Amino acid sequence: MQGSAAATYTLGASDLARAPLNGVKCVNTTTNAQSCSFTFTNTPCIDKFECMENGLTYNNRTTTPTARNPIYTKMMSTGFELDAVAVLTSGSQSTAYTATGVVVDLVNDNGGTCGSTVIASKTVNFSAADSGRKKVTFTNSDVLGSYPNLRCRVRDLNLNKTGCSSDNFSVRPLALNITNVAPQQLTPSHTSSPVRRAGQDKFSVTVSTNEANYNGTPKVDSNKLDTHAGGTSLGQVNGLFGKAISGVSSGLDFTYSEVGHFRFQAEGVYDDTFTDVDIATGDCTNTFDTAGNGTPKRFGCKFGNTVASSYIGRFIPDHFKITASTSYTDGCGVFTYYNQDPGLITPFVLEAKNAADVTTQYYTGNYAIFGLNNWANYFFELQAVAPNQTIPDGVTITASTTNPAGTWNSGVANVQARHRVTRPTNPVEPRSYRITAQPRGNDGTELVNSTRAEILTPTDPNVPQPRFRFGRLAVTSAHGSELLPLSVPIQAQFWNGTGFVRNRDDNCTAIPVTSITMRNYRGNLNACETQLSIASPMSEGELGLRLSAPGVTGTNPNTGSVDLEVNLGAAAPTERTCTNAVESAATNGAINWFGNPDPIGRATFGVYKAPIIYMRENF
Repeated sequence: MQGSAAATYTLGASDLARAPLNGVKCVNTTTNAQSCSFTFTNTPCIDKFECMENGLTYNNRTTTPTARNPIYTKMMSTGFELDAVAVLTSGSQSTAYTATGVVVDLVNDNGGTCGSTVIASKTVNFSAADSGRKKVTFTNSDVLGSYPNLRCRVRDLNLNKTGCSSDNFSVRPLALNITNVAPQQLTPSHTSSPVRRAGQDKFSVTVSTNEANYNGTPKVDSNKLDTHAGGTSLGQVNGLFGKAISGVSSGLDFTYSEVGHFRFQAEGVYDDTFTDVDIATGDCTNTFDTAGNGTPKRFGCKFGNTVASSYIGRFIPDHFKITASTSYTDGCGVFTYYNQDPGLITPFVLEAKNAADVTTQYYTGNYAIFGLNNWANYFFELQAVAPNQTIPDGVTITASTTNPAGTWNSGVANVQARHRVTRPTNPVEPRSYRITAQPRGNDGTELVNSTRAEILTPTDPNVPQPRFRFGRLAVTSAHGSELLPLSVPIQAQFWNGTGFVRNRDDNCTAIPVTSITMRNYRGNLNACETQLSIASPMSEGELGLRLSAPGVTGTNPNTGSVDLEVNLGAAAPTERTCTNAVESAATNGAINWFGNPDPIGRATFGVYKAPIIYMRENF
């Protein structure tokens, strides 16, 4: 016979069919008295147990199956409290249940029921004051590992009754510890080695929970990366961790999309799925909280590294990429002389790229090691435009005396490179060329290469074609009266395919007057009796050199001649010139693109008749 609680009950009969209808008699064998009243003093019979979060209201799941008696996420090595509840067949709490030696176990979940693997165990006694609900305390040392899916089991060994918690729960690690990264740098430096190519070369990361049970799979949060320059990185870490074994997870195939160094900020490596059994039910918060929130406490569903890692790197660009400009600057207006320096100027854009061909933002400052100002780093080449055309003998592309110019800014440099295209061995007609480059730089211990690309394509119909001209300088001999100034024409010429013609496009050539040597005086003409002046630069390919009138010394006319030599390059130590009354050393020329030898002409005074018979000026 079972009663709902300890109390006095009266037996009776109803719906009797035969007389006497009230003839029920009872005998109490304990008191030997005739009475239908008797007393239950022992604990009522229970059906099962529930186990739930301490302090929450118990819900009858027999009458309300959707109701919950939750157990929140727990943390390893952190004490917590649960309540064991005695439950009647009706699903109600058995408030009169008392017992001793009730065992409360934390066990593995086995397909929605309690498994047989015991994680921790406590023994409790139910007194009348507990009203069928007993608090069970687990200390910091009871659960020293992490578990993704547990349940609470309650057993009354005397009554042979067992109950399994309706809710399962997880015990999460305290944190993830980054135990190893490679390559590792304690202090980032733009010259450190080894190096890895951005987005290409692999590096490894190992994390641990410092206990053997963790079997989750960590992740990387690329929004929580620090750069070598400070601040949050724009780079991305790609790669996957392996499933942890004995609390340790490693990833060997990570790549970083940027240049320089980075490190993981706190929570840069994390796990947000280990507590999945509690996430869907809201039994943990979507945070990294380890202090707990509310009463009873709910911890964060997520956990990760709590301190920043060491720096990882150094990372360098995977390759450089050139984007040609649609414009260029000729050395002399609309053309360039062979060997002219400074000659052709080609602007182009150079970008430092990762393996995915994305510009690396941190290739700048000290970390931009490629020397933009070193012409040799670009490995320029000159190529013929037409398929049947060859490069003339003697023609190569070489560095100008003016270095390329450019500055790295967020992985991008706008470069202006100056080139000198050497003079052919023999005269050639004006030609266009294709110029390509393949920037290469030794960045520490690795060669950063690129694909050869055009920086100048003269066949593009949208771009005017540059023309290289084989030039020379001609000094035309002149004669006139010693009483008048004398003009000596100096003309720039180029080979048009059949002969040298005046280069009317030349409005740039300038000749320093001191670079014109005066020598081989003849007749009655002596040094500095006539002096040089010049109108420079050229206009339509011609430059006006002017000699002052020698005049008359005493009764003797200063007639005679002088040879005029334009120094295209270096002047000889003995060469002299006259720009005033005192003879001075001639200076070097700087127009060696006109070839050699130096052009020479002769100015003659008073020896020949002037070519002008009569001249009149009208005002």
